[in-house]
Amino acid sequence: MTTTHSAIGYSQYPLQEYYKENNISEECQKKISSSDILIMPYKYNGGFYFADESLSFYRYCKNKNLEQNIDILADEDVNVRSLHSFDIWMPLIFVATNILLPIAVNIVSDYIIQKRKGREEEPCNVDISFKVKHGDDFKELHYNGSAEAFKETFEKIDINNL
Repeated sequence: MTTTHSAIGYSQYPLQEYYKENNISEECQKKISSSDILIMPYKYNGGFYFADESLSFYRYCKNKNLEQNIDILADEDVNVRSLHSFDIWMPLIFVATNILLPIAVNIVSDYIIQKRKGREEEPCNVDISFKVKHGDDFKELHYNGSAEAFKETFEKIDINNL
């Protein structure tokens, strides 16, 4: 049996540290204010790395021709932390406003379904964090659990109470 963990809380993100350590251009830094949904790296072992699914998820979103402006917070080089299993290690996803959260969850849910096609019977976990802009702060929603329960878990969240 797979245990599902989800958490909601205020969060900080070391944007300036990421920009400096990775020589992120000013043009790229503007993505934080111009994107509806932004794929961001996690801080891990003193460095910044994109999750295993980051580039695949980004291409998936672009191929869907979504209305929302979806981008990745990187100039060119993307350091990916690869994990070898069938589990789905999603990127850290910045959502510009809580109104867009259900849309982001649906996009991720569709991606998970697509990723599992032909392997639906295999156990699979999803690990993902959403950072939702909340005034001058971020609220973070983290999920680590079964792929099957992902969408249902997020459907229970009242976005008005974030």
